[in-house]
Amino acid sequence: MAEISTDQFIREYSRALDDGNAALFAGAGLSAGADLADWRGLLKEIAEGLGLDVHEESDLLALAQYEHNNAGTRHRLNTAIIDEFKQRGSLTANHKWIAQLPIEVVWTTNYDNLLEQAFANVDKRVDVKFAPKQLTVRLRNADVTVYKMHGDVSDPDNAVLTKEDYDLYDVRRTAFTELLRTDLTRYCFLFLGFGFTDPNIEYILSRLRRMLDGAQRIHYCITRRPPNPADPSKTEKHARDLARFRHRIADLKRFGIQTVVVDDYAEIEPLLRTLVHRASTRNVMVSGSAHDLSPLGKDRLESLARRIGRELVLRGYNLVSGYGLGIGGACILGANEAAYFHKNVKAGQRLQLRLFPQEVPPDVSRSALYTRIRKEMVEQSGAAIFLAGNKLDDASGKVVPADGVMQEFEMARVESKVLIPVPCTGHAAQEIWNRMEPALATHFPQADVRAEFRVLADASSTEDQLIEAIFGILKKVRNESTRF
Repeated sequence: MAEISTDQFIREYSRALDDGNAALFAGAGLSAGADLADWRGLLKEIAEGLGLDVHEESDLLALAQYEHNNAGTRHRLNTAIIDEFKQRGSLTANHKWIAQLPIEVVWTTNYDNLLEQAFANVDKRVDVKFAPKQLTVRLRNADVTVYKMHGDVSDPDNAVLTKEDYDLYDVRRTAFTELLRTDLTRYCFLFLGFGFTDPNIEYILSRLRRMLDGAQRIHYCITRRPPNPADPSKTEKHARDLARFRHRIADLKRFGIQTVVVDDYAEIEPLLRTLVHRASTRNVMVSGSAHDLSPLGKDRLESLARRIGRELVLRGYNLVSGYGLGIGGACILGANEAAYFHKNVKAGQRLQLRLFPQEVPPDVSRSALYTRIRKEMVEQSGAAIFLAGNKLDDASGKVVPADGVMQEFEMARVESKVLIPVPCTGHAAQEIWNRMEPALATHFPQADVRAEFRVLADASSTEDQLIEAIFGILKKVRNESTRF
């Protein structure tokens, strides 16, 4: 069979995510498990009203057309859509993982608003397009655009539902067709939620064949293998279904669509979770502050922070940082230097910075504001490096571990981020390591990082050794995340 392995898919689609070239095309199967009816469930009562059994009908779009023809109106069809999608439906784990992917473009044939809800839940600003006239207006500062090419539950009269709607799609919705054609050449798409019994699939594939013919961009599709029948009498039919399935996969490959085959829809969630993990670990937060520059001393500590910022950019990571005494500034400087002298890197794309205001309005709590900023930094990151972390306590006049660094550690720990303290820099970083070391296997269940942390704990380690240990941990975590 011409399918590809899950490891190959994760590796290649993750590269598209890293490059900002990834997009999603969601079908009805994405909402499986969301308490929404499938097409047969949606049209069951309508079929009964026509004197038909929905389970005996192979062309469900024709069934919707029969209802329109018989009633002379879309009233029952519209009511079915409204009742089903406005009253029911809850987010699945798949929706939640998709919302965390670094994608800016989503196409879907679904009428429900579950994707929009999922993006909103992670504070992403969503621009929704379900009518041709909406394509001429852009929502300012949108994080993701969702193109609902078959319409929306809020406008059932214009939803693409009957056979005639599909036949006249390129006439009535030509703007969607042309925009999709452009996006298919610009982005690497993941087709998710399309089963080969989906009534949309023939129309979608027919449209895609015309659009993708001759295109060089590779896309991916995750689909389920026809399940084994419980009834032994259906063995021959299952064999034909498998043969048809193999031919369909080969046909998709002809147009640049590589297929990942799963035996159960439950296998999709770990795939999405792994994609999110690999994408997020590209964003690395550097946490630290230093009133007291011991034990490394000013030159070594600032040089290390600066080098970390530089290497993050040069090795394809993004720096997430705030402005802290002696650490944040040096790290940011190193990252800026690397971006400035690297022709293929723009500093604005690789540096995600947060300013901790020194002056705040009288009606704003400084503590609450700083906590919110730290939460945003942690949520944006997949890994966190901790350097030093101390401050001068005004009350006692003594140097104490920085509570802000410890707060960022706790937030990152709760969110299961990759935690990389550098103990040889002392202070909060040492305290974090003391807490992590007894349960290191719990923090890194799939990667053996003991050798790297021995280097990070040794004050005699050279700067080069510390850098290679830090990035060795990051590399191991990203590589191991392809294993289920």
